[in-house]
Amino acid sequence: MAAISLVAYPARMKASSDSVRPPKRRTGSSLLARVSTWFVVNVVVLIAVIVLHFALDLPSIKWWPDVFAMTTSLLAGGLVSFLMYYLVVYLPEARRKSILKANLQKIYKNIKIDILWAVVQSSIKGGRRDLSPTSEFVESLTSPAAFKEAFEDGRESDEGFYAFENQMSDETPEFRQIVQRLMMLSKQIEFVLHNYSIEDQEVFDFFKRLELLLMSLQANGAGYDESKPLCRFIWEIYAGWNRIEGDIGYDPIQDMISDL
Repeated sequence: MAAISLVAYPARMKASSDSVRPPKRRTGSSLLARVSTWFVVNVVVLIAVIVLHFALDLPSIKWWPDVFAMTTSLLAGGLVSFLMYYLVVYLPEARRKSILKANLQKIYKNIKIDILWAVVQSSIKGGRRDLSPTSEFVESLTSPAAFKEAFEDGRESDEGFYAFENQMSDETPEFRQIVQRLMMLSKQIEFVLHNYSIEDQEVFDFFKRLELLLMSLQANGAGYDESKPLCRFIWEIYAGWNRIEGDIGYDPIQDMISDL
């Protein structure tokens, strides 16, 4: 059994009875928000100083010209510093993060489809005669509701999700394909953790736990007991379910990718 669980992290919000996806917390750009606040204050103070300078005849005061020159110089320097930070640091980093996130989303979507093909093919080999090995049908199963409708019922070994689980007892081509895709996902998660600045601790913890879980699933191998964590992981992801909250109605990995 895998010693690591994908849901062994504090739940962000328990799903309601109709499995509505919880609102996402806004993350990222916190540094820019703080810098932007000081930028606005800087601009307001600079405008106020200039207005006072010309509106109240302050230049006639002996000490004011020196104060005005020093103040406007400092404030103008602050504006230039902000613009340099925005153009040289923030924009390139934001573009880089956008590329990495889009790449992860695309790769994860493709991996999910590939694993679904393996699930459908294994289920058919396991005795399911009501499944269709077509692109349209497989892609429809990316919806948690559609996946549960197709796999949650059944009591016999050739019904429901059991038909797939029983095929994972041996190292079938479908089993090897699923493990290979999990390895690809693990490598991609590792790359993101090393190259993407994740500001939210909960999101970082989730992806680190996911990376370790994927490594554990790859090492388990085929077998009646050995494959149970793999089958549970697939059910959690595709059916939108976890052991802590039950039905949540969405893919937790996709949800966390969106939070990057």
